[in-house]
Amino acid sequence: METQKQDRRIRKTQKVLKESLLELMEKKEFKNISVKDITELADLNRGTFYLHYADTYNLLQEMESEVLDDFQDMVSNCRYAFKKGSLLPVVIPIIHYIEENKKICKILFENSSSNDFVNRFHTLVLNNGTAIIREQYPTAREVILNYYLEFITYGLTGVLKQWLDTDMQQPKEEVAEFVDKMIMGTAQKLLAV
Repeated sequence: METQKQDRRIRKTQKVLKESLLELMEKKEFKNISVKDITELADLNRGTFYLHYADTYNLLQEMESEVLDDFQDMVSNCRYAFKKGSLLPVVIPIIHYIEENKKICKILFENSSSNDFVNRFHTLVLNNGTAIIREQYPTAREVILNYYLEFITYGLTGVLKQWLDTDMQQPKEEVAEFVDKMIMGTAQKLLAV
């Protein structure tokens, strides 16, 4: 029982530190945020911070990893739910997640210090997209497939970033439909032999 109480306190402390970092990242660049800034806002001492994280970059990287793990779980859970010609069963949960976690997603996609996040997001989309598209278009030429996958990876990132930049004015269903048509429409024209 004592371990559960301790684990709960650890999770609560880590959550407060992450929320404090996010709040600070809304106001200033990540490179200008210190451990002291985070702990003051969290009302914790620096020693507590260092019990959990080596530095601010370590904290940011953990936050990025959690979001990317969530994306990967969604893709893995929906991977075989889609029908040929549509990725909506995979795209809709991701769009919904971004809407539900707008603050962290907006910061991670926009912050220049989160370039590692964008690169890791690209890798996630590329790895999963390659497997999904290869199943649907097994006879596609390798060189065309590689160009297509790079194109949709950057395109998807751009669409999601634009949606976040415009404060999600477009309904999530329309964004999901657009992404699906962009990816699958282009696949049909380029990869169907």
